Parts: sequence; structure tokens; C-alpha cells
Amino acid sequence: MGESDLEYECHKQSTSTSKKSCVNRASFIFMANFENFFLRWGITVAKNPWTYIVASVVIAATCSIGLLNFTAENRPTKLWIPQDSGFVQNSEWLQENFPNEIRLQSWVVVDENVLRPEILLWMLELHDNITAVSSESGYQWRDVCFKVPVVTEQPAKRRRKRQLNFSETDLFDFEDFDFDGFDTNFEDISSSPIDPDFEPAIDLPTGIFCDIVEGLEEACLENNILDIWNYKKEVISKLSREDIINTINTVQKSNLTRVQYSSLLGQPRFNETGHIVAAGSLLVQLFSRVNYSLITNDVTDNDAGTGELVDPINLEWEQAFVNLLQNFTSTPNSKLFYMAARSFGDISSATILGDVQLLGAGICVVFIYVQLMLGKFNLVEQRAFLSLTGIASVAMAIVVSYGLCSAFGVFYGPVHSILPFLLLGIGIDDMFVIVQCWTNLNKEEMKRSLPVRIGITMKHAGVSITITSVTDFAAFAVGATTVLPSLRSFCIYSAVGVLATYIFQASFFVAWLTLDQKRIEGHRDGIIPCFIHRNWKPSSLSRIEPLQLFFSRILAKYLFKWPAKIFILVLAAFLLGINTWGSVLMRQEFNPLWFIPTSTYLSQYFSVIESHYPDNGQMASIYIQTTNLSSNLDRLDALIDTVRNETKIVSQVDDWFGGFKEFTAKRHAVDWTNQSMTDVQFSTYLKNYLFTQKGAKFRRNFKFQDPLECRSAIAPPISVTNIDFVFRPFSGREEHIPAMRRIKDIAEDFSQQFGSQVFASARIFSSWETDEVIMEELYRNLAIAMVCVFVTTFILIANLFACVLVLLCVVLTLVCVNGTMHFWGLTIDTVSCINLVLAIGLCVDYAAHVAHTFMTKTGTRNERAAATISSIGPAVFHGGFSTFLAFIFLANSDSHVFITFFKVFVLVVAYGLFHGLILFPVILSLIGPAPFDLEPSPNLEDKAVTAEELEPQLTHREKSAVVGVLKEEGAITKTIDRVCQL
Repeated sequence: MGESDLEYECHKQSTSTSKKSCVNRASFIFMANFENFFLRWGITVAKNPWTYIVASVVIAATCSIGLLNFTAENRPTKLWIPQDSGFVQNSEWLQENFPNEIRLQSWVVVDENVLRPEILLWMLELHDNITAVSSESGYQWRDVCFKVPVVTEQPAKRRRKRQLNFSETDLFDFEDFDFDGFDTNFEDISSSPIDPDFEPAIDLPTGIFCDIVEGLEEACLENNILDIWNYKKEVISKLSREDIINTINTVQKSNLTRVQYSSLLGQPRFNETGHIVAAGSLLVQLFSRVNYSLITNDVTDNDAGTGELVDPINLEWEQAFVNLLQNFTSTPNSKLFYMAARSFGDISSATILGDVQLLGAGICVVFIYVQLMLGKFNLVEQRAFLSLTGIASVAMAIVVSYGLCSAFGVFYGPVHSILPFLLLGIGIDDMFVIVQCWTNLNKEEMKRSLPVRIGITMKHAGVSITITSVTDFAAFAVGATTVLPSLRSFCIYSAVGVLATYIFQASFFVAWLTLDQKRIEGHRDGIIPCFIHRNWKPSSLSRIEPLQLFFSRILAKYLFKWPAKIFILVLAAFLLGINTWGSVLMRQEFNPLWFIPTSTYLSQYFSVIESHYPDNGQMASIYIQTTNLSSNLDRLDALIDTVRNETKIVSQVDDWFGGFKEFTAKRHAVDWTNQSMTDVQFSTYLKNYLFTQKGAKFRRNFKFQDPLECRSAIAPPISVTNIDFVFRPFSGREEHIPAMRRIKDIAEDFSQQFGSQVFASARIFSSWETDEVIMEELYRNLAIAMVCVFVTTFILIANLFACVLVLLCVVLTLVCVNGTMHFWGLTIDTVSCINLVLAIGLCVDYAAHVAHTFMTKTGTRNERAAATISSIGPAVFHGGFSTFLAFIFLANSDSHVFITFFKVFVLVVAYGLFHGLILFPVILSLIGPAPFDLEPSPNLEDKAVTAEELEPQLTHREKSAVVGVLKEEGAITKTIDRVCQL
């Protein structure tokens, strides 16, 4: 090259450089090297297909070893709540120091009117069956129930001033009946009246009283309206409907459980005087006690759903209880609903892996679709095996994701069931892009050798799938930084899965594409490869691609005319406006019970409870850890009064201290206006109170350092005590989150006054704390994911304006998805939060493919936009539509996870394709950026490819000479670049 040539090259590059920005030059250099890398990669894979196939299988098999450490997690405190929250720490502390020893089993009967004799007799039959049912090891209800001492009384004779007289036909006229003329008080007609102030624990000598207490008969604790008639069949069988109605309005609460009988009635109906005349349901609650002595390190069960410890005897009996109620026949026109303490764990464990059959059906549909779209309709060019290997690469990616994450101790949660569908959609998208780029090879390129053709295919497809895969990976990597454990775990699984899918599609699938193309070029049959079709020529009809024709001859031709552009822009504005309104109306609500499929008995039970007992508030407690409670009684009194005065959020306070004050004032003459009680006095009085009839139920509110004994003079030192209260029913997070915060603030304030740990806790806090942070986490994750997607897209596309337009399409899609979610009945919860993060990764794929292709086209904006959708449009549509097919069967699921996933991703695919394939090209045709139009330097790799293709014809010396020339030209080009820079 002479001096004049050098001057010409310098002038040419300096002139070009002066017109182009540094960003454009950097983008060209980056793209040139990026494309050359994939060119080399494609050639290498095509020359050694079996090496990459075997290596891929070995990698997947090696990663599968990590499944030996597979851990499924369903405990709410480990899934939905930040692990540094006070609730998690308090729950763990309580489990270790003050564990809950009561487990609840429950059932409810629903009828038009349950206050009928036949219903009560049926309930009695069921009660007798429950008490008699045995577990596999022979344990019965009395072996596991929570027992309380009872005093057996002589049957009381009951009378009324005037007998109620109803006919059988008067049942529905009770609303008009006047109860005021009847005496509804029971009278004990025992011959020797008892002093109402008589208290055995105080008035009897300690030895005699304790002998009586120790000899008392124990009864299983149960909230059941049949307790009114002492579960006696001979009494209940003689009851008439009017007897039942009169008794229900007479007896207020159970002497055994102190429960208000009226609270067990669901949907009660009243007459004008306010008396109950009918009810739609009856609730029964049974309480069992956990035997912690039977729980060892070898025999523990976290209940797979609540995280509570339970002994094996309870678990066995609860299973027998469920089996009994599943097969128990209810009365005509009535329905039985039930739950056991183990139900949540059993059902969530059974559904944690999701509906596997739905995944199988989705894979089958996707396989059929891929087979139809990838190949041609003739015996040779059909690609059944290639379609299968594409799906197999996704399966290997799933194995790698599960294996690696399990190996590093990342748990598998309920929402992870959607991961295979997600990876299947992403993998199919990559596969279609690769095949589309193969189809787009021109006639000159098709004349090159097979390795070179595969290399050229990957030169174009590799950049495209890298852009989408890296943006997906970035979006999920951001999600992995969230404080919500379930979302963090899912994003880690997804990020690893996306990366594995990308690697396997670029290696395993490309290797099989090479082998399949060799088969086609050898005229081997698509189903029986060993059979060769001699003198085969494909028919012109079999090679027609309808979708390609639609995009190139219809959409590309008419979409960019002004009427069509205006219509698309107006439609996009309309969708944005209405969905912005829907986004404003979007509610935030989370309930772990949604993860129970609606077809299960547990979900149906809670649905009945919600509709029949809507006024039941949430139980909560304030725990006080102190060793000197006697010196803090005034603070304890102030704490209880403060909670009780929160009437807007608290409906009831059930504290032991009020009864204790009344007892000590009456029995020990304590003046509480100016009390000064020593530790010994307090311990003595407290022990006495806890053995009285009214105080006995509060023993479970104390954790003593030693067992509380009847014959002891004083109570042991207290480690923990708690005050129970009930929240009022709340309508949503706008009410229950401030209520929770207020109670926590009260506890924190008094913690400073007590000088010891004071905190509030409730099981419902596991949901409320998630509600408190989920919206903030959603906005945080979306914002950071957007930034990461923009930065990643900018690095890979290297054009600022193009990246801004891609981000605009993503934002428009997310707004539309979020708004339509509201109109479709969804709320912001953990599942939808995960899905919206996933939506960023998927919807950016559509726009990124279009943007990258647009930047490689030349001509006017309209011409470039038309060429873009003609070349990449079919692949993008195939990717989106196959993603839709992958989870279409989820529409039949009754799982909240799958239903939410289905709805969200239908919207993501629909809006993503609209904005990516319709609106985005229209915008590009109007204001699209300039293409990568710098004149490239000689492409050494293309020349190396030429040398490689000439290898069979060249001698070693000739080949070396060609390579030498190419190297020399490369050195000259680099010299020119350096001189121009100077």
C-alpha cells in the first residue's frame, strides 16, 4: 500500500469520524467484535457438534447431583417475611422459649337452618365418631386432646314460667315471636344452696383442695354447642326446634371453655326483639396438646406449612380425623367443611411441585407448534428431532438451575412451580431466533460450507439472543437482592436457569441444528434418518411459510402507511390511558391461604369461615419477658389499659391481671389504689388465683421457671407472661398495617419502661408484614431492573436513543399489564410481584430483537422498519406465541400461583407483542436512530473462513501463504487506524 493510499484511508476515516460520535464508533467496534466472536463460535460448534452435545449432557448431569440437597420450603415465616424483621426474630424466640402447645382442629356444618333437632343429632353422631376414631398406632382423641379439669354436677332441673309452644310449620316465623314474656333463666334446684362467694382454692385447706383437684375428672377442650346438653343423646333426641331456639337464647357461655355460644353460630337471624331464631352454620373447634417430650432431633416435623413443632402422635391422629370427615355423610341439604392443624402443610406440600400434568401438556403443545413452525411440510425438511432437542436443552437448563441452586442451599418455594414454564418460553424464543437467522441467509451465503453457514447464522442470532438473555439475567439478578425470601430464591433459580438456557441453546441446540442440516442435505428422512430419499426435490407448496409471507408482504407493506400509523398511535394512547387508571385503582393484598388450591377441602373451609363468620377478629398477644413482674405491676396495668383504650383497632382484651386484681382485692384485701406488694405476696396470691375457677384458664399465659404445683405455697418465678387481645376486623392494608404498627409501638414503648423485652405477636402478622413491604419491594425491584435492563441494552446495542425507545416499550407494556391485572381481579401480592419482575425480562425481548435488527438495516426509516419486521418479526412472534402455548393449560388450574401466572403472562405476551412488533416499528419508522453505518475494516474472520473453505483444495504451503496475506492485511489495517488516530 503506497503513501497516496494511506492518505486516502486516513482522509476517509477522519471524515467519517468527524461526522459520527464516539458512542457510534464504540458501538461499531463492539458489535464487530461481538459478531466475530459468534461467527467463530458457530464455526467451532458446527465442526465439533458431538463434542458440544456430550459436554452439555455431562454439565447437566453433573449439576443434577446438587438435587441431593434439594430443600422445599413452605413455612410462611421463611417465605414471605424479611428475615431481619422483628416478627421472625420474635417467632423464633417464642418457639424456643414459650412454644404454643395447642393445636386446632375444626369443622363447620352449613344448612339453611342448623338449629334443628336432626342437625344436632347428626352433630352428636359425628362428635362420637371423632372421639372414637383411632390413628394407625391406635391413638384416640383422648390421647391427644387438651384436657382441663371439670366438676361433675348433678343434672340441673330446668323449668320455665310458661312453655313455648311452636308448631312444626312455625320455623320461619320466629322473627315475629316475642320472647319477652318468658323466663329464660336456668335454676339449680339443688337441696343445699352453695355460697356464691365460696372459692374452693381459698376456702378449703390446701391439702384437701389439692386432693380434689388431683382427683378431678379431665375433659377434652372443645367449643361445641352440644356442650349445652352435655353431649347426651337421650336429652338431645327429645329436643324440639322451639327447645333449641329457647336454649340458644338462654345459655350465654360454656362453663368449661368460657366461649360465647352465639359466636359459634354463623349467619344468625334475629327477630324484632333481637333474639336468635335461626342460623346458617355451626362451628365446632377441638383443641389438642403438643407433647414436646415426644419430639426429638430425629423425630421432628415443622408441619410443612406453619413451622410449628408437632409430635408424631398428634400428626397420626389428625390424619385419622381428616380421613373420617372426608368420608362422613352429612344430612340432606347440609354440607360439612373441615380442617386439621396439619391440613395446610399436607396440601401445600402436595401442591408445591405444581400441576406436573399441566407442564407436560404445555410441553406437548409447544413441541407440536415448534415442529410445525421450524420445519417444512415434506418428508425430509421436517425437523421433529431438532424440535425435541430444543426442548431438551430447556429441560437440561431446568436441571442445572435446580441442581446448582439446591447445591448452594437455595430453597424451593411454592411459586417456583412456574419456573419450567418461564424457561420453556425463553428457550423457545432463542431457538426460533436462531432458526430464523438460518432461514434469512441469502443465496450467496447458502453456497458456503455448512460450518460457515452456521457461523454466519450465529453471527446474527448470537448477538440477538445475548441481548435478551443478558437483560433477562440482569432483571432476575436484581430481584435476587430483595428482602422477601421467596422472591429472592425464585430470582436466583430464574437467573441461573436463563443463563443455562442461553448456553445450551447456543451450543447444544446449534450442534443438533448442524447435524439436522447434514441430514437434510443428505436427503435423509425426518422421522427415519437411516432412510434416504433418492432424487428428492421439495415441492414449492411445502416450502411456503405463511407467517413469513404475512410479515413481509402484508404487515411490512401496510403498517407504515400514515392511516395505519395514526391508528396504532391512537390505540396505544387509549390502552395507556385506561390502564393507567387501572394501575391507580390496583389494590395490594396478600394472603398465604391463596396458595391453597380452591378445590381442596381446606380452601373451602376457609371460604365458609370468611363468609359465615366475618366479624371474628384476629387473635394477638403482647409478651412480657421479665423476672421481677411484681415490681412492674403498675406498668403492666398501664399497658393493659393502653391496649384496651385502642378501641378503633382492638375489640377485646382477655387479660389475667384484671381478674387477679379483683381476686386479691376481695380475698386478700389488697388496696390497688396504693398497693405495695412484695415478691412473696405476689407469688402467693398469683398461685392461689391460678387455681381458682376463673383464674385456671390463664395458666397457659405464663411460662414459669419451674412447674406450677397445687401444693406449693407460692408460684415459681415467671419467665414470660402474655396478654391476649383481639383485633377488630379490617377491610384491607390501609387499616391493618397502621393497627399492627400501633400495637408494636405500644409494646416498644413499654419495653423501655419495663427494662425488658416486650413485643406484640400474632400469626396474622406473617401476612401483614408482607403487605407492609411488598409494594416498596415491587417498586424498588422494578426501578432497579429497569436501570439494569437499560444499561445492559445500551452496552449490547450501543445506541442511546435506541435503548431509550426499548425502555419506553417496556414501560408501556408494564403499565398496561398492571392496569389490566386490576380489571382481571388480581392484586399486588408476592406472586404478582414476581410476575411483574419476570414481565420486564420477557417484554424487553420483543423490543430488543426489533431494535437490534433495525440498527443493522440501511435505507429510509420506513424501509428499515419494514425490513426489520420482515426479517425478525416471525421469530419474535413465534417466541411470544410459543410462550403463550407453554402455559395455556394453566387456565384450568385452581392454584393461585398458576392462575396468576397465566393471567399475567397472557397480558405480557399480548401487550409485549403489540408494543414490540406493532407500536415499536411504527415509532422507529418516525423517529428511529441511524443505523450502524461506519465502514468496517477488513473482516479477518470472514477471510479466515475463506481460507478454511479453501483448505480441501489448497496445499499446506498454499494455505499458509493465504493466511500470511490475511495477517499482513490485518496489520496494515491496524496501522491505518493508529495513524488516523494520531
